[in-house]
Amino acid sequence: MEIKEVPVTLARRLNTAYFEGRLSPAAEAALAGLETAGADARELADRMFRLMRLARFEATDLSPFTAWLLGFSVPRTVPSAWRGAVPPVTMAGRHRKIDDYLATNPWHRPDTDPVFVDLGCGFPPFTTIETAHRFPGWRVIGVDPAFGRYLVHDAAGNYALFDSEDRLRYYQAGNYDPAPEASHARFHDLLRRLLPLLTESGEAVAEFGRLTRDPLRQYEKGNLGLRPGEIGAFELDGGADVIRCLNVLMYFDQDFRERALRWAARLLRPGGLFLCGSNWIDSASSRYTVYQKESGELVAREFAFSIENVRPIELAPWYALHDDNLENLRNAHAVGTLRADADFRRRFDARLDALLAELGVCPRGADGYLGDSAEGRAPDELARCSALLAERLDSEGFVDDAVAVLRRAGFEAWRNGAGHVAMRPVPPPALGPSLVPLDLNRT
Repeated sequence: MEIKEVPVTLARRLNTAYFEGRLSPAAEAALAGLETAGADARELADRMFRLMRLARFEATDLSPFTAWLLGFSVPRTVPSAWRGAVPPVTMAGRHRKIDDYLATNPWHRPDTDPVFVDLGCGFPPFTTIETAHRFPGWRVIGVDPAFGRYLVHDAAGNYALFDSEDRLRYYQAGNYDPAPEASHARFHDLLRRLLPLLTESGEAVAEFGRLTRDPLRQYEKGNLGLRPGEIGAFELDGGADVIRCLNVLMYFDQDFRERALRWAARLLRPGGLFLCGSNWIDSASSRYTVYQKESGELVAREFAFSIENVRPIELAPWYALHDDNLENLRNAHAVGTLRADADFRRRFDARLDALLAELGVCPRGADGYLGDSAEGRAPDELARCSALLAERLDSEGFVDDAVAVLRRAGFEAWRNGAGHVAMRPVPPPALGPSLVPLDLNRT
């Protein structure tokens, strides 16, 4: 009798290499989407597992929901899914905690005509609008390369931005678009049909869609301005006191980052701040570095992260497109230091498990593994649970406890004005090499 060899899946290889085969069957099954994913999605998933390993993340703490995000969301958010572009995705409230930080930071408090640049602010520019409201005495400028000449809405409310040469810069058609090529063609067709209907007011309205010329004007008022631009291709007379560049540098390697820092140093006023890193809905999954201009150069003053990163249910803390991303490495190193402290780890894990059970999100089962999320809950709703967990854990003293652990481990650490764990930046260890061949035949 011929015995056929059962192919080993990528999910099984990842499980074996990074968790010694100890992931739950449900979690391993949820990784199945990686089997047909592109090379960049597979590499990103592998990098996430290497970061988890550096952070001492346990197999029992990888829920089927988190694994599903790895298998389903990752292939749809890598650069190849956006034709190599950086998507200007944002949402209201995303930088609320960062605004809290900037209002109280110990490094720079300008008092004469302060200028704030929100670089890569996204569209619609929710975060820039909120910052302008929070700092009414500042001149606030939102900058993004995706800003366009024309804004097209379809009948369902999805939208696309086109430049003055009718090139599509960005479109939004729900969280996951199963047919991007068809969407591109559809929005181009809408633009073609609506352009002849434009009135002197710059609007065209029809039952099949709506067109707005120069859409940025509807947001600009008071202390808020919006300008197209990007790193290295944006200038500002008089310079800026703060440049916030969140969820941008994660798409680029260290060489690009160094060029970005040199550019920012030229744009900033003496003593000005450059803040870079990443976060997610309601400032959850925050991890960022704060640089200050000193003698013409940028000096790293602070690295900070939100407390739920110690054992996240979201992918954001692990999302890294390059092995040398400093915020991911610093976050994983700091979390690994915290989880190496047996007493802190025991208390933190016990309290987080209780909070997850209270929220009905990925509750731990009798087998010791985290379960799945509650059925019917949207990913955005679950992401907001991470922000709620951060608030509860901070209010119960876990940020202060984490600071104490880091100090005992020899780091200079403190709780910053955003309620995040902050520390003096130190060079993190390099990310270890991949343990899995990612070019195996897809099954």
